[in-house]
Amino acid sequence: MIQLDQLSIRRGGRVLFQKASMQLHPGWKIGLTGVNGAGKSTLFAALLGGMESDGGSLKRPAVWTVAHMAQEIKALEMKAIDFVLSGDEEYWDIQHKLEHPENLNNEELAHLYGR
Repeated sequence: MIQLDQLSIRRGGRVLFQKASMQLHPGWKIGLTGVNGAGKSTLFAALLGGMESDGGSLKRPAVWTVAHMAQEIKALEMKAIDFVLSGDEEYWDIQHKLEHPENLNNEELAHLYGR
């Protein structure tokens, strides 16, 4: 679970979060919206460990992997969906194997589709 407990963060002297608390449980799917400057990127920076809070705490299990993508990246020849999915190594490996099903037996195909 990701847990914010009385989290306070300032940026440039401006308070973005003050005594914010919440819990995000495994399997939950959420969206984070807000106007520019509301603190969305700051919250993610704190979650990734790249920013200290001014008060309170932000906790997540150390064994969890947090997937993220920078707001701005260099232009690539790759489709955006392929770029995002390439961050999931297992998915990418499975997709590449499934491109040549003739190299796989039925058991291997079933396992890959199951994953």
